[in-house]
Amino acid sequence: MRKAWAFCIAAALLSGCSRNSAGSAQSQPGAPAHRIASAVRFDLAADPSNLNPLFLHQDAASVEQQVARLSFEPFIDFDPAGREIPELLSRVPSQNNGDISGDGRTIIYRLRPGVRWSDGTPVTSGDVLFTLRAILDPRNPVPSRDGYDLIDRAQARGKYAVVFHLKHAWAPAVDTFFSYGYRPQFVLPAHVLRGQAPLAQAPFNAAPTVGDGPYMFVSWRRGESLLYVANPRYWRGAPRARRLDIRIIPDPATNLVLLQSRELDWNLIAPLQQNVLRSHPDIVYRYEPTSVVAGLVLNVSHAPLNDVRVRRALAMAIDRRAISRKITLGRYPVTDVLQPSFSWAFDASVKEPQYDPAGADKLFDAAGWRRGSDGTRVKAGQALTLVYVQFKDTATGMRVATMVQAELRQRGIDAQMKTVSGAQLFLPSTGILASGNFDLAYVPFTMGSDPDDSSILRCGATSNYMRYCNHAVDALEMAALISPSRPVRKALYGRIERLVAADVPIVYLFDANYIYAYRNALTGFYPNAFLPTWNAYNWRLTQ
Repeated sequence: MRKAWAFCIAAALLSGCSRNSAGSAQSQPGAPAHRIASAVRFDLAADPSNLNPLFLHQDAASVEQQVARLSFEPFIDFDPAGREIPELLSRVPSQNNGDISGDGRTIIYRLRPGVRWSDGTPVTSGDVLFTLRAILDPRNPVPSRDGYDLIDRAQARGKYAVVFHLKHAWAPAVDTFFSYGYRPQFVLPAHVLRGQAPLAQAPFNAAPTVGDGPYMFVSWRRGESLLYVANPRYWRGAPRARRLDIRIIPDPATNLVLLQSRELDWNLIAPLQQNVLRSHPDIVYRYEPTSVVAGLVLNVSHAPLNDVRVRRALAMAIDRRAISRKITLGRYPVTDVLQPSFSWAFDASVKEPQYDPAGADKLFDAAGWRRGSDGTRVKAGQALTLVYVQFKDTATGMRVATMVQAELRQRGIDAQMKTVSGAQLFLPSTGILASGNFDLAYVPFTMGSDPDDSSILRCGATSNYMRYCNHAVDALEMAALISPSRPVRKALYGRIERLVAADVPIVYLFDANYIYAYRNALTGFYPNAFLPTWNAYNWRLTQ
């Protein structure tokens, strides 16, 4: 998830972004030492790799998405209770209002009239079609085209409506296209980007000075800060905070100190950090169920993890409830499935193998991994050694790694810890997860607003870091993607999760309930399950 994100997919630290943009980095610092009137201050735990939403490498809760949401509007957003809110759209498409055809293959998206880009140009159907073409253009290195590649054709219906014709019915469409899909996208200003081809090298990537969201980008000092100011043309009216000063501070302890000293106005904190803040008279809290499900992914292409008995034994060797209780004080409850607990597809009856050290020992023995004279498990003269990769940007993940390593040692397994940056772990193509150079890795999966988890669980899927392949799961995933019925889809996802729980490609740890600490002088701060910045237009400092 960067502030003191307890689960954070840290931003990829790529080269090629400018230190300067609209205004010099020297004259426009994003992190002044003194308070500027009406400025809200917060931080990110990693430097963004890119500020163009088209090329953001991260999921719905990343640092890049947090800043993208300041300047760009999704089709649909969600309030803290999970209710859909039409943003760039005037209404949410449905079969009841006639915007989705009976066969589910045609969807009409009606844009909200009167929305303008920050330079005064109207947002129209032409912008939607331009962005769609950019997403599908193979010359553009977008992180994913999943879902968008199902659009057979798209056409404008006047200035403020776009019709998507799908190759086949796809249930996640409404909540995914230009909204909170697993890889979110936003509509881009065609009149700005047409002249900046090729888009992978566009100046816009480092200086997106035109947007349709509540704030306008001003400057980016790489590795240090970002500055945004209120957009006076925002369709809701000018935001209440005139300026956002954003620091880039990877260290959670530093963030906590800055919050205590009133140099930050809000911050995501780990549960153990709340004890430090409890006596602070100016700090209050919001608790938000999130779309983040954290777990240990097991590389099933590596022996001995290709043996389901070993994977089940590993799950039984890890006391997940103790991890939740000791590390998160129970704030992040144990889960056994990939669906967040607030999702309509969540099935609480599904269970992975539960903590049972004696049962784990029997399974390890049955798989041929028996203890030697020194207590280490050995098979054919080879010790049971696993490479456990942990990214250092998350305090919670680091504590989990310590506990899991100790528990596996008690079962005769040497889990060799490899600590890396978030970029080293999550970079597409070249990162450790993508290359498969690991046995176990701590991964916080951020799910989309639709329960579609095929990008993680299907054979060969983009985020199937486990190299897991179960053709029965694939068939169920395909059925769930085309069914228009929510009850049918819920039953299908329940069957998927039962199969996955038995196969154990992921040892699920917990479903995060985030704790946001903020100054009581900050009003209008209501994070939703996906982003803390979704309603930044409503933030205001009273003193």
